[in-house]
Amino acid sequence: MGPGAVGSLIVHSLNLAGLRPSVVCRSKPRSTRIRTPEGASLELDADFTTWDGVGSRWDYVIVATKAYDAPGVIEMLRRIDFGLAVFVQNGLKVLEIAEESLGRGRVAQLVLNHGVFYDGGSREFVWVGGTRSYLGSRGGPPEKLYGLADYLKAVDAVVVPDIEPYRWLKLAVNASINAITALLGVPNGYLVRVPELSDAARRVSREVAAVAERAGVVLPADPAEEALRVAERTENNVSSMLADVRECRKTEIDYINGAVVELGGKLGVPTPYNELLYFLVKALEAACGGVRSV
Repeated sequence: MGPGAVGSLIVHSLNLAGLRPSVVCRSKPRSTRIRTPEGASLELDADFTTWDGVGSRWDYVIVATKAYDAPGVIEMLRRIDFGLAVFVQNGLKVLEIAEESLGRGRVAQLVLNHGVFYDGGSREFVWVGGTRSYLGSRGGPPEKLYGLADYLKAVDAVVVPDIEPYRWLKLAVNASINAITALLGVPNGYLVRVPELSDAARRVSREVAAVAERAGVVLPADPAEEALRVAERTENNVSSMLADVRECRKTEIDYINGAVVELGGKLGVPTPYNELLYFLVKALEAACGGVRSV
């Protein structure tokens, strides 16, 4: 569900595994082509349909919409027969809503550590590569996840016993990269090239780590170094937040830096850097003259 950049990368990975998935769209996809890190431009092989076309029973439903659209999708999932719903949204809140509505045993998270964006010039999605991705749930992985991992080898997806540490590590990365690149209008690599931005990214990510620690989550890697490593590995990527800002769309800032600030406030952890980025991105949204969700 979701024919955007992330959804298209997942379709491509499924194609490489010999599968032809159904893709649920609200409107015509912007593109059905993806450019690989090696430069090959490929046509995606999928059945593009609408909710009215969804029937039968599905082993897996992968939800690759924007975070703010996911609650509506979760309500729709209550009406269809499926084995496991896997969410690919950035930030916090979506998995929690899905667990409460659908049940913990029926939902999981894919922490996707790859960069992909839409290029208006070539009218295709551009996959710039990335690092290992993680599949899991909170409270032990469902058996079905191991089968899905086999279908997502192109993004190096592996099943982990508990997704929470990896979800928080990705949150630290997103909080550092997305807001800064959106505000400055630059690709990810600038965070590595400009020392002041590297320092800013470290401070933002360390605030996320402090909130995670107070919440009882131990991160699997140093969040500051992980943020810069991801920025370097995806140096040419246009972050999803920058892409949203460029097209005057609503961003996912409430689910990323905003969620860090909200939880930090509840736990008594100061988050001034995340709070400033949150306010600035909100101001950038307002400067568009009224953003729209697409």
